[in-house]
Amino acid sequence: MMDLIKKHEEYRLSGINLISSENRMNERALVALSSDLAGRYGDKWYGGSEYSIKIYENVIKLTKKLFKVRHAIVTPLSGNLCNLAVIFSFSKPGDKIAGIPKEKGGYPFGYEKFNRKLYKISMRGYEIDVEKIRRQDVSFVLLASSIFLFPHPVKKISEIFDSIIVYDASHVLGLIAGGEFQQPFKEGASVVIGSTHKTFPGPQGGIVLTNDDAINEKLEEYLLFNFDAGIGLIDNMHINRIASLGIVMEEMIEKGKNYAKQTIKNAKRLASFLHENGLRVKYPEKGYTESHQILLDMNKKQAYKFFKELEKNKIFIDCIGRIGVAEATHIGMKEKEMDEIAEMMIDVHEGKNVRKRAMELAMRFYY
Repeated sequence: MMDLIKKHEEYRLSGINLISSENRMNERALVALSSDLAGRYGDKWYGGSEYSIKIYENVIKLTKKLFKVRHAIVTPLSGNLCNLAVIFSFSKPGDKIAGIPKEKGGYPFGYEKFNRKLYKISMRGYEIDVEKIRRQDVSFVLLASSIFLFPHPVKKISEIFDSIIVYDASHVLGLIAGGEFQQPFKEGASVVIGSTHKTFPGPQGGIVLTNDDAINEKLEEYLLFNFDAGIGLIDNMHINRIASLGIVMEEMIEKGKNYAKQTIKNAKRLASFLHENGLRVKYPEKGYTESHQILLDMNKKQAYKFFKELEKNKIFIDCIGRIGVAEATHIGMKEKEMDEIAEMMIDVHEGKNVRKRAMELAMRFYY
């Protein structure tokens, strides 16, 4: 196994990662994941948990400070568990939930598996079309996008639906933390949920934020360990992950604004260079993006073929032509490197081999 792990690291850290749902943690956060905490429970039910408890308490304080909220829950092991928590908390079997359809870039959650129904919010391409949304009797609104180029019209949606607005920030959490995307609570969201390993450069896991006492109490029923009421969605929060998350919280408090600004600059720069040099990117009329993501203007077959060709050349995107610059930014790349990457992608599109160039660029920043 150690041999395979080593091969994986050599392979991935000698390539350019443009996958929008991944990031590279700082070294201290990686150390925390593999520390003695990895095999511990770390709560009041077990002896020897003095420092584990302090770690957890400090992470909660750091999270509230960074996001300027009254309540923070960091126990979820994934963003998807956050989705489940809000679905169980704010709806019952048979209810309708308003959300973004997966065929329009929405998070592909299996509502029917949990006996819920999705009311599909009207879309214009990959953006919410508020002019066409009709008010519906729904349990709550879940704004969850996998293709997330521009801010959601949260304020207008909150005026249409008389229900709780849950904003899934999985892809843009790091940008929100840096104050550079949108501020969902100020625009009408009641809850912000998300994963902690995309634009937020932390370990894989989930987070729930709210300023509402009653909402927080309801969500805690599912996400905090409760012996008397019985276990909900979490029985072990993985204290090594919590410690790692706390280290990243400290990093984001100190450097998050600059990182978020540079991420958006890099995304725009990469998109414009590609588009202006023959590799078309969606939404040029809107400046391509306001997030870390850009989307190539290709059909599914074209995107898949290009994705495989890039992979051979040590440039990693996903199979639908969705590109993200969060990791490239986090390891220190700026506009100059975006130009280099764009040139290489264009060369690959024209059938040229750039594997050596891509590896040399990646290794300047990873090693």
